[in-house]
Order: sequence, then structure tokens, then C-alpha cells
Amino acid sequence: MAELRERFESWREARERARLEHALGLSSELELERIDDAFGDVTGGSALAGARAEAEGARLGSERELRRRFALGLAQAALARALRPHDERIAARVSAGASAEQLDELRAERIAARSAALAGLGFANARAFAEALRPDAGVPGWAAQAERFLAESDRDWREACAAPGAESTFAAELPAAHARAALDFALEGMRLELSRAPGLRIDPEPRAGKLPAPFAGAPRIPGDVWLAFAPAAGSEVVAALFAAAGEGLHLAHTSASLPVERRCLGDPGLGPAFGACLRALFADPVLGATLTGADPAHFAAALRRQRLAALRLAAARVLVELRLAELAPAEVPNGFGELHAELGERAVGRPRPELAVLAECGPALQSLDLLRGACLGAYLEGHLRARFGREPWKSRGAGELLRELFDTGTTYTPEALARELSLPPLSASALLDAER
Repeated sequence: MAELRERFESWREARERARLEHALGLSSELELERIDDAFGDVTGGSALAGARAEAEGARLGSERELRRRFALGLAQAALARALRPHDERIAARVSAGASAEQLDELRAERIAARSAALAGLGFANARAFAEALRPDAGVPGWAAQAERFLAESDRDWREACAAPGAESTFAAELPAAHARAALDFALEGMRLELSRAPGLRIDPEPRAGKLPAPFAGAPRIPGDVWLAFAPAAGSEVVAALFAAAGEGLHLAHTSASLPVERRCLGDPGLGPAFGACLRALFADPVLGATLTGADPAHFAAALRRQRLAALRLAAARVLVELRLAELAPAEVPNGFGELHAELGERAVGRPRPELAVLAECGPALQSLDLLRGACLGAYLEGHLRARFGREPWKSRGAGELLRELFDTGTTYTPEALARELSLPPLSASALLDAER
């Protein structure tokens, strides 16, 4: 399997590079067929049975876990190849300015094709696959967690909206040209400057076709990691940049000595956790006041409202996504738009467009990863304060601890990392406590 692991990593690098170039606006079309065909031994599914047998035959638990992850990686590769025509079609239609209704139909077809492909790979439905990728998460229980968060944070949301200064965006205090400087200022005190991160490239250039929101991507982990953003003003943009930087720094500082299973494969909720940790640091009233010149209480009120809005919308999406993940193989999603609109109105007081449901929600459970990541991120930020004082963004020790965690790559799941640091279990209570 050693040669196949090398081939898998080469396939992943080529595919991620193509996707990254498209996201950066450097290529107008998403062309993946040539890559998938060149690595047919990885994407064809023929090696999956052997990889599963190897995992089942492993004697040591750690060895079994590595082989289990690699088998899941091969399943992800086969799934990616099966969905490639749908992804290319959707990308082309987005570039051509297709209507929301047209895109909704294409995304519905993709969801049906995804569940059918997963059934062919041995998974009962999308939820079974999601659970395999997140072995410690307790995926079904998060429906109750999301519901609890929406119910118990309702009063917090109303109070946050009514607080003086809650509507402030700080667009004047945080102009587009200062976003990178704000991030650099916060990271400098921890000696986590972007310029010191090995193999990290920064793309701040405005470009047609580039994704508008900040994001991190990595064709090769570590060694070829990107942090990209488009110039924009305001605290929400800067908060998103801090989050993307957390994910990018994690990728850049991952140890090159780790096997591919602990660098490139693992629980998809881990990256968002490091992003949430840096986002929480940005929300610190003292740091915010330093960056904006605003009153600390004013800044805290605005950031609290923004965080609660994002978390409540994520919780609402989780309730939709878990239902999408339960669909039978090849079943086309139908009737989810009304549920999405109702939950959006419950979350933030205004309904989400019904035709946006499949653009914002999917059976891959990305919103669940955001919630789990937010839980661990809140814990990590509190852990840094407990160890390094009320302003951890000024402490080199805080940066050293974060680098130690980044170095472990994807060795841990979010739940396992919380246990390793003697933190409480991830739950809705963690999110509620962090906001109170």
C-alpha cells in the first residue's frame, strides 16, 4: 500500500491545486477529468476493498486507525470522481450567471448522485459516511444540540440585538487596506506572523472570479498552503480573515514527518476549530479597541451580535443538513426550502431564500463542523486565557502552544483534542457559555 499512498497524495495535490486556482480566479473552468483519469488506481474504487481488509487485519489500534483513515481517503477519492461531472457543471453554470432555480436543480441532482455513489461504496446513506469521517462526534445527537442552542440562545440573541452599538460594522475603522495589518498585529505578539509560517503564500489581490470570502487552501500539507482574501472593509470581514488564518496556520505548521493519514486525512471539524479560536481572539474587546479605536464595550456588543447570528444560522443549517444526510440512495431532495426559510427566520428574524437551501446546506454536514469547531475554538481561546492571561494575543507562550497543536496535523479529532487538553466535551452548552 506504500506506493498507493504516494499516488493518493499526488492525486490530492493535483486536484486541490486545480480547485485552488479556480477559487483564486486564476482559471475560469474547473477541469478535473484529466487528473482523475491519470490516477485511476486511486479514484476508481478498485483498491478500496483491499484497504478495508488491511485496516481490519491490523493488530495495533493506532495502526488500525491509520489504515481506516486511508480506506476512507480512497472512498473520498472515488466519490470525488463520481461527482466530478456535477461539480464541473455547477461551476460552469455559476460562471455563466445561472438563476438560483437552475442551480438549485443541479445541486439537487448532485445530492442524489452523491448518495447513490456512497451506497455503491458501502455506505447506507450520507449520514453513515459522515459518521465514519467523524468517529467521535456523535453525529445524530447534534440535532438535539443544535435545537437546544437555538432555544436557549434566543434570549441572548434578543439582548445582543438590543445592545448599544450592536449594529456597528466598523467599516470606517477597519478599511479594506487595513485588514491584513490588523491580522499581523494580533499574530505578532504570539510570534505567529504569517511571514514566519513555512510554505504559506498570501493572495490579497482582487480578481474576477475569485471567491469573495477569505479562505485557506493547501495542495500540499505542509509546504504549499495559501491564505486568500479580497479587499473589503468591516469587522465581519476581518473576523473571517482571522478564522481563515487559523486554518491556514494549522496547515502550514503541520509536521512534515507525519504520515499522510495524519496530515491530509482526518476529522473535517478540526480546521474550523483553529479558525474559531483565532476568530474568538479577534473578538476580544481590548484587541478590538486597539485595532479600531472604538469603545471596548461598543466593539464587544457588535462582535457578540455578529457571532451569535453566525452560530444561530449554523445551528439552523445543521437541522436541515442532518435531514438531507438521511435521504435514501439516489433520492432527490424535495421540500427543504420551506424548512430552511422557517429555521432562518427563527435564527435571526428573517427567512433565508428558499432557493438558497442547497447552496447553503448539504449532506456533507459542513455546518455541523462549524458548530463543533466553534465549541472547541471557544474552549481553546479560554484555555489560552487561563494559561497566558487576559490578553493571550500578546503572549509568545500562547503562540508556542498553538504551534504545538498545529504540529499534530489531523492526528486528533476535535473531541479527542478536547480530552487531551482536559477540556469539557463539545456541546451546545460550550457555545452558550462562551457567549455569556
